[in-house]
Amino acid sequence: MKRILWLGAALVSIIPALAQAQAKERQVEHSIVIDAPPDAVWAVVGDFVGLNRWYPPIPESRLVLGRNNEVGAIRELRRGNGTKVEEKLVEYDPYNRTFTYTYAEGEVMSSDYFATVTVKDAPGGRSLVEWKARFKRLAYWTDDPPPGQDDETVLRALNAGYPLGLRSLKEIVEGARR
Repeated sequence: MKRILWLGAALVSIIPALAQAQAKERQVEHSIVIDAPPDAVWAVVGDFVGLNRWYPPIPESRLVLGRNNEVGAIRELRRGNGTKVEEKLVEYDPYNRTFTYTYAEGEVMSSDYFATVTVKDAPGGRSLVEWKARFKRLAYWTDDPPPGQDDETVLRALNAGYPLGLRSLKEIVEGARR
């Protein structure tokens, strides 16, 4: 009986500590205006498995499950450094030119990662492309995460990668229109 009481007291004291260590959800959002109509931009960015066509850090992308551009599809991405990650399409709305995806497995950079890409009408027949994400660091359970699993590592990677991808998308789409 004493052991049960001791175990109960230990659990009660640990639970608040775990709640305090829970990392905050972070967000990033980047956008770019592209001198092309939204349908032309969507034809490139809306291809879920075609990320390697416009995002330089991903030299290879392939479908591993489901059908491209259908909810539930999983793509495997090989990064420039050779690591691989799988991402699952959780929302795909071609009418509103938007899709959302999340990590499925592999060498992920964060936890609870959900990213959305949207193409909107902009004045003058142009497009506004938004790429945003919400996530937690890999070591979300501790206030003292190990190097590479902290908030700054993920923020730095996404705040460098998303603008790079959007600039590349702009060059590709605008170049195809010339």
